[in-house]
Amino acid sequence: MSEFYSPIRPNMQTLSLLSLDIIDKDLLDEVKKLADEGSIAIYFGKTLRDLKCVIKDDNSETEHELFIHYKGPKKLTIVSVSLPYSSLQEKEYRSLEEIATAYKNYVNNLAPYCYELERIDRFCSVMQPLHPSFKDDYRRILLDERTWLHVEVTTAGLATNIHLIGQSDLWHDKLQSGLLSWDHDKDIVENIMSVFVQDLSTRESPTCGICLCDELPDDLGLPLPLCQNPTCGVHFHRNCLYQV
Repeated sequence: MSEFYSPIRPNMQTLSLLSLDIIDKDLLDEVKKLADEGSIAIYFGKTLRDLKCVIKDDNSETEHELFIHYKGPKKLTIVSVSLPYSSLQEKEYRSLEEIATAYKNYVNNLAPYCYELERIDRFCSVMQPLHPSFKDDYRRILLDERTWLHVEVTTAGLATNIHLIGQSDLWHDKLQSGLLSWDHDKDIVENIMSVFVQDLSTRESPTCGICLCDELPDDLGLPLPLCQNPTCGVHFHRNCLYQV
């Protein structure tokens, strides 16, 4: 959606904004004020009804995008956001500043969650999601050519629902032993490294044993080690298996 938006720059003339199809002086004044202050980045879509705000995490300077819809004077709603779902998405807001304040507090509360996901993305070979974001609260990490580790992260930054995808007695035994000695004073990556005692940062995208591709236009996931045979190292897209 990024190509759909044009930035609102400091000192932009209000007159140029009035050429759009909606005239809401309060909104235009607020947009101009926020742009001049540089407190949040604001982008317009094709009309004033579509906006994007970019706010930064106070802890890491990570940027988070909020897509907003203008319903009418002092009526703004959230269309989508690159963060876990919250009740904030269901509210109606009176101003952009109200939205920015609410989400800035939410983002700051999510600091442990974002930190853990950033660490996993940086130090591990993440196979899924294909394009990880903070909206995705899970990661699937490559252990070997036929085994992945599934980890979910709570908003408090804790690991949960940890399990293997694929068949491996070796990794299964290591995981069961490691979960018993999981150290909550360490971050998730440190614990994973302690459990499996290996470098998890090397990634080679697997190809499907049926279509011989790693990605399909209608399937955003990579091929999975779905075979129940412990000696099989072949990966498959679920869609390909269904069609065989």
